[in-house]
Amino acid sequence: MTMSFREMFIGILTLALSCRSIAQTAVPTSPTPKRTPTEIVQAQVDAYNRRDLEGFLSLYADDAQILFYPNEVVLSGKQAMRERYRKTFEPVELHATIPERMAFDRFVIDKESVVTGRPARPQIEAVAIYEVKDDRIVRVTFLQR
Repeated sequence: MTMSFREMFIGILTLALSCRSIAQTAVPTSPTPKRTPTEIVQAQVDAYNRRDLEGFLSLYADDAQILFYPNEVVLSGKQAMRERYRKTFEPVELHATIPERMAFDRFVIDKESVVTGRPARPQIEAVAIYEVKDDRIVRVTFLQR
């Protein structure tokens, strides 16, 4: 059985296209790894310490809420947060440390110590309970002394 050049060319082309198709479907694409709630909260602390307002806010949901325990809403939404934290980030001495952290599912609980750079309240000790959904902080509840 003799094949014509045309038949051989079509056969090779079909085989090449089949191999290419198999190669493309056989190699799974790796999705962008999702950050853990702890990584998101730590990135937020890092941005806070740099006084990077936009980097800080980028880790929050648009409708995020900041509360004082048990349910006193202090700030609601990124715009309110932007206005408040713009003033908060003014002192050069502003710095938060996290001496203790615990993570549970989508919650991260930090014991925070914040040097404020303000004479009236030079240091704040607090517990912050962060709730993270869809790679964004949606709620922070503070317990303060």
